[in-house]
Amino acid sequence: MLETILSAQCARGAATADAQRSSIPAGLYELFLENVVLPCRIGVFDYERGAPQRVRIDLLLQVRQDGAQFSDDIGDVLSYDDLLSGLKRILMDEHTNLVELLAEKIARMCLAHEQVQSARVSVAKLDIYNGVAVPGIRLERTRDQMPGSSLPASHRLMVMADRRI
Repeated sequence: MLETILSAQCARGAATADAQRSSIPAGLYELFLENVVLPCRIGVFDYERGAPQRVRIDLLLQVRQDGAQFSDDIGDVLSYDDLLSGLKRILMDEHTNLVELLAEKIARMCLAHEQVQSARVSVAKLDIYNGVAVPGIRLERTRDQMPGSSLPASHRLMVMADRRI
């Protein structure tokens, strides 16, 4: 009896793992950058305009894999450094009133990288309610949803110019 229950649980676990593996389309891989906590000039209220406040950003990107297998060359993959540098640039740019617009800016930055096919962005304001609650949003954008589908060429060059090799 116990063996039957354990076998059923193992089968369910294997089915769940198979379903998770199959959720990534062929030719793509998922890249994530989580728990990025940085200062940001954000908020609509006067008290939020006085000083930067902390935001937490999580990214989950579906990235096109150009080869059948990964090489060991950083030039063949999307660099985490490029993503983090782009986030820092956006967060310290001009004041943004709403987390919704901030998330849109971040999604556009991610999709400016040609191999990124979709971007799931989560932005949370950590300091607004003194630890009682953490408000934020989560959105997902795909390459075909973005008008113009990428940033102006001058901004794309800034993203790549900051890359460390």
